[in-house]
Amino acid sequence: MHWELEITLLIFGVTAAWLSIATRSLLTSAVTLTVFSFLMALSFVTMGAIDVGFTEAVVGAGVTGIFIIIAIFKTARPSPETSGSRFRVAKLAVLFLFGALLIYGSTGLPNRGNANTPLNHDPSAAGTVNAASYYIQNAYEDAATPNMVTVILADYRGYDTLGEEIVILAAGLICFLVLRTTRERRERERRKSDRFNR
Repeated sequence: MHWELEITLLIFGVTAAWLSIATRSLLTSAVTLTVFSFLMALSFVTMGAIDVGFTEAVVGAGVTGIFIIIAIFKTARPSPETSGSRFRVAKLAVLFLFGALLIYGSTGLPNRGNANTPLNHDPSAAGTVNAASYYIQNAYEDAATPNMVTVILADYRGYDTLGEEIVILAAGLICFLVLRTTRERRERERRKSDRFNR
């Protein structure tokens, strides 16, 4: 594995994540989050998950980034509220607490590529050595589809994929409603100004 590339992606990813939360500009934050999604897509590709990397590049770095940037330009921006120092300290404390919990939880995860993980070691419910071997042996017979990734996503993990599609549909509807509401509000304001100018 190309560890130099992984370290480089890690450094750039942490930098992009930090810039997205440290900046006061919504547009800068949206752009850096889009860069972060693209770096995550490259990370998935280095791990051998090309299909997941492609999906992350299209959905995370592409479509979602464009929707966020359009929503920033189309919606009204309220004046920022200034918060006291106590409130900032409380936010930082909660942030570090959740960060520590995530780091603590990740210590129990197996190393990537470890052959002794439960996924690779324990027998599957179908009686094969593991779930991956069942997918490899029976993908074409179960679904008559030559692409194994399509069989896993659409057949074996069909409910999971359906849930992801519902989330994407809900996000698209929300973007549509936000943009439509903004357009209608501008139309009402334009009519009011025309009425007063007569």
